[in-house]
Amino acid sequence: MTRKFAKSSQGFTLLELLIALAVTSAVVALMFAGVGVIGRSEERNQRVIERSERMLVVSQWLGRKFDALRLLSRRSDTGFVNFFSGNAAGLLWVAPLPERGEGGGLYVFRMTPLRHAGGRVDLSVEAVPYDGALMDLDWNRALRETLLANVTTLQWHYQDGQTGQWTQEWDVAKTTYPARIRLELADARGEWPPMVFPLVRAR
Repeated sequence: MTRKFAKSSQGFTLLELLIALAVTSAVVALMFAGVGVIGRSEERNQRVIERSERMLVVSQWLGRKFDALRLLSRRSDTGFVNFFSGNAAGLLWVAPLPERGEGGGLYVFRMTPLRHAGGRVDLSVEAVPYDGALMDLDWNRALRETLLANVTTLQWHYQDGQTGQWTQEWDVAKTTYPARIRLELADARGEWPPMVFPLVRAR
């Protein structure tokens, strides 16, 4: 008796091929999705780093200028007053420029919000050479620089060294300087950590 054996088919069937293609497509799609997530994560990390660097630059610049504050007086309509004043929007004081080195001279600094026609607000700094207690503050000849562009919150606070109380108004008529200055800022990405600057020379 002769027995006939069925030959096993070689290769893939059409169904197996379709399944293999579907699995491969899914793996490729997951790989590209993973690459996209990594790319977006790197962009997000880069934005965080750039924002942190901006915070550091602003904080260090203001810290150096407040550390170098000079206790000077100037003429006013009522006599001579401290060369320092401030409110919620900005402040005015005297410090050298640059902070170190023999070439530095004294300047009157003014921090103000710079408002643009489209509604954008920048944190601006102006400086005019200090000419003495009798000088006229001519801001038309000031050096101007944008310290931080596109701010959404800008609030200055001043601490009374005797009472410890914070206020947003430091009038030129005061006979003392604030012990500390606090700046509250926010940009399009949210609030910054509050920056507090002790006025060491004013103590």
